[in-house]
Amino acid sequence: MFKLNPDNMRMEPTPERVLSVCRLVAHNSMSREEVRKLMTLGSNDDKQIDQIDKSIRVALEELAILTTRDNQLELAVDPDVISTVTAFRRYVSNRVFTQKNTTFYMFTRWLISQNDRIFALKSWEGMAKICGAEVKELSALNENAVLGWRFWAAFLGLGYLSGTMIIPNMKIRVQDVLATNFSKKFKFNEAIQAYDFIIWLNGKIPEANMAGKLPLALSAALRTLHELELIRLETWQDSSRVTLFYVDGDPINDFSHITVKEEITG
Repeated sequence: MFKLNPDNMRMEPTPERVLSVCRLVAHNSMSREEVRKLMTLGSNDDKQIDQIDKSIRVALEELAILTTRDNQLELAVDPDVISTVTAFRRYVSNRVFTQKNTTFYMFTRWLISQNDRIFALKSWEGMAKICGAEVKELSALNENAVLGWRFWAAFLGLGYLSGTMIIPNMKIRVQDVLATNFSKKFKFNEAIQAYDFIIWLNGKIPEANMAGKLPLALSAALRTLHELELIRLETWQDSSRVTLFYVDGDPINDFSHITVKEEITG
């Protein structure tokens, strides 16, 4: 799922399966065969076994949450990493969005850059074909890979799945970054200049190109967080503004200052 490009981004290792495998091993180290038996309730169904095997590989080889010792799987991270879905998501995000040479990262960056064009891409197969034609490194991308990508993309907070598309809104992704990193640079409940904020955020969310007008997915995230009163976007007179992706009828299309509320960490 998060291997160096090219990677077929398999559908079987969903976030839920990977987390379940990790939690099982956290209780007690065990062999792969023991994990298979417990996760499948002793079933010999080849499809179920394949799903578990691929989930183990993601946890072990790609996310480094598990390790092996004497052919036994063991937890390789602090148990807090898998204690909640939120903690697991944030751990995964910190790993996968800093590895810019993976198929997952490259396709994510391409898709975010499409903005409202995404609504015209009416199938996952269509997305794969167009991306493959436009990004040389992803020329081998196919529908199955994109179908695997979508589960993790939604889980990591890049958007919301709706039928045959993903609605671009990075609310969860942005909130995770603000909750875990914002106070290391700025103060909660204090207005800061938009440009300072975007320069900082660009380093934390590299998969979104923030040069010029902000992409639709990021703009939707900021608008959503503002509506939830977790941040406040303001436009002060005689101040430089950052432009959001234009949405007809939305009252906020730019801002000069942003206040991040401490409640965002909840």
